[in-house]
Amino acid sequence: MPEPVNRSLTPLPAVPLNPPRGLKPLRAPGLPADDSRSKAVCNDMEALFINHMLSEMRKTVTKSGLTDGGRAEEVYTSLMDAELAKDLAHRGALGLSSMLREQLDRRGAAFQGPVAPKK
Repeated sequence: MPEPVNRSLTPLPAVPLNPPRGLKPLRAPGLPADDSRSKAVCNDMEALFINHMLSEMRKTVTKSGLTDGGRAEEVYTSLMDAELAKDLAHRGALGLSSMLREQLDRRGAAFQGPVAPKK
């Protein structure tokens, strides 16, 4: 006969989250919020998201077979999607990069680790 299941839930002890060791933070505390590096990284992240979204959307369109460009068409379309995604991200079409920067700024303000030495 199987043992009865213990239904009493005990909370797990809280474990503090530490930043990964060996990796430089994107923005050290004390740097201005409009850091060009963080802006570029967030724009790139938005571009990657948009590019993935465009490629998934293209998969839903059925091909008629009338004009099949083969592999060359696939390469051209993927390059066109990548450039379109970069342009849309640069314009802030979705607003994802600004939301990411805001979140990183909040985390940077809460991070109390060592600050990179000034050169």
